Amino acid sequence: MDLAMKHNLAHLIDDISAGVGDGDDPEVLKQSVDFLTQNGQFDKAVEIMISLGDLDEALNVAERNNVNLKEEWAQKLIPPTANDPMKKRERTEILLRIAKLVKKQGNFKFSAKVYTLANEKIKGLKCLLKSSDMKAVISFAQTARSTEVWIMAGNFLRNQNWHNDPDIMKTIIQFYSKAKSYESLSNFYNECA
Repeated sequence: MDLAMKHNLAHLIDDISAGVGDGDDPEVLKQSVDFLTQNGQFDKAVEIMISLGDLDEALNVAERNNVNLKEEWAQKLIPPTANDPMKKRERTEILLRIAKLVKKQGNFKFSAKVYTLANEKIKGLKCLLKSSDMKAVISFAQTARSTEVWIMAGNFLRNQNWHNDPDIMKTIIQFYSKAKSYESLSNFYNECA
């Protein structure tokens, strides 16, 4: 890695950074992060920062430079759950930052998962709605236990092909009934007639 940096061979660092391991010299890795950021290779720099355990800076660089955050990297950036209120708040803030970044990059399903970990079910559902994955929306709403989620999921399903699929129709009725949204249910029955 030293030779690649000395001779400005950024393409070699690409290959080397993919094979970063536990036995690598942390000082050389830190120098390679500086080299990569100077050469605009932020994704490789973020990958090395994560392997070094410099998680906060890795997330900052990813946000600043819109680095396409792979799910495995994002998982490593998420702090473990804790009972301490300060650490819980810190974890939630990091989860929200990650969710926002991957949502911005169009990875709506993973963003929904991260928002849910941050206990932001509505934001999670909105991401799934953007993905237009009907099965994922139904699955999410069935486990959410939230009136607002059930209503939003029911409204989403009303815009699907429920006329030709009785299962979708039943699910809409189920969500509105669970939510006790009798007005929405009544409007849906009027559409059915």
